[in-house]
Amino acid sequence: MKKSLLPIFIFVLSCLSFTASAQTSDPCMGCDYDPLCVVEDEGFRFEYYGAVNQGNGTTQLKFRVFNASRYPFTNIMFDLPGSNLPAISPQTSYVSRFWYTVDNNYNQEFIKFTGLNTTNFRYDQHDIFRYIVDSATFYNGQNNVIEISAEAGPMYGIAIFDLNECEDLPINPLPVELISFKGNATTTGVNLNWETASEKNNAYFSIQYSTDGRNFESVGHVDGNGTSAMAHRYSFTHKDPAGGKVYYRLKQVDFDNTSAYSKVIVIETKTQANLPLRVFPNPTNGQEVNLHFENVDSEKVNVTLTDLNGRLILKRTTEAARTVKLDLQGSNLKPGIYILNVQAGLQTAHQKLIVQ
Repeated sequence: MKKSLLPIFIFVLSCLSFTASAQTSDPCMGCDYDPLCVVEDEGFRFEYYGAVNQGNGTTQLKFRVFNASRYPFTNIMFDLPGSNLPAISPQTSYVSRFWYTVDNNYNQEFIKFTGLNTTNFRYDQHDIFRYIVDSATFYNGQNNVIEISAEAGPMYGIAIFDLNECEDLPINPLPVELISFKGNATTTGVNLNWETASEKNNAYFSIQYSTDGRNFESVGHVDGNGTSAMAHRYSFTHKDPAGGKVYYRLKQVDFDNTSAYSKVIVIETKTQANLPLRVFPNPTNGQEVNLHFENVDSEKVNVTLTDLNGRLILKRTTEAARTVKLDLQGSNLKPGIYILNVQAGLQTAHQKLIVQ
């Protein structure tokens, strides 16, 4: 009975996705057999195999990704060429060596593949990812850079491919020779340390921070050492991280303003609900309140006000001080009970605010 069902099972698998059938007939599906570009970090190796115009108004992009870590592959996201313009395919599922669900809709500027049976996608195992986009949008001259981010357990990897440069040589993650980039959470923030073996025209490092691993902001910079064949060590402390999983990367900038990025590292911070806070007047007339702190281990204070349904009413970031005045006039607060949430570095506090 099992032997008779096997051909049927194989046939069904081949029909589930254009990738499954394509891999059986032509693993490259019209792409080059050698990668045009390669980016590596400690956890992943990303290979770009080119964009193929399929002659019907669509273009296929192909990537191969190796998971070098010991953690099972979780997900991967690829930039799309247009905003509010989803990829043509795949739509909801994808089958290659492993199975994935696909997040691909009008509200996002990326396509995301989330593993369903990727327990064995680790220890240098790899898989092929393809997606198809509108050719007119892709070839409009404004989509030369594709950013990819992948996750496996606590490991997070990022690759940035400049398609104009990929035709010649692989892109290196940094023009400086970076030996290490590490970080650790402390009670006062996140300490970041990195070391270079050599540098060329290195003006400075911009330290970039994210709470979702995709949208980064600069939180400071450290001057580089220009051109040097000696090893140099650097450090930076981010004093105002959010609690939970946070992400950091280095943006290295040359004297001519060209730049490149390091790998992304993930730090687990722990919030401490020990921020002594007194709110007055409480009840309030809805005009303003004062936040009085006994001890603040941070340079900034993040304040949010929500109603009892969790709807965000107000969001403010101010310089830390012993007493902070919070203007409520523009919020048009109705009489009732609200929740005041305050975060200063790794310290948090929550209090009810009554508006009369």
